[in-house]
Amino acid sequence: MDDNRVGDQAADAANGLKGSITAAMGTVTDLAGQTRSAAVEAGSSIQDAAIKAARQVGDAAAKTYEHGARAGEYVSRNTAEQPLLALLIAGAIGYGIAYMIHRN
Repeated sequence: MDDNRVGDQAADAANGLKGSITAAMGTVTDLAGQTRSAAVEAGSSIQDAAIKAARQVGDAAAKTYEHGARAGEYVSRNTAEQPLLALLIAGAIGYGIAYMIHRN
């Protein structure tokens, strides 16, 4: 009789342990699913931010290019209209740069 009772207790303990392990695995599985969902959401947010930043950089580059092209046209037109003034301005800029370099 004692052997049966010990065997029953061992079986009950094993069943309890099995239930605990099953519950723990369920919890781990739930946590893994939540972690995966959070990672997917974070990745999506980062991707959206990168796409938005790329668009903004592209727009800024296009505007900068347009401003540079207009400035180049302006300088070319004014240089063609007043070559002596353009030469004097270029000389003054060159002299200023040379003065700053050799000032030491």
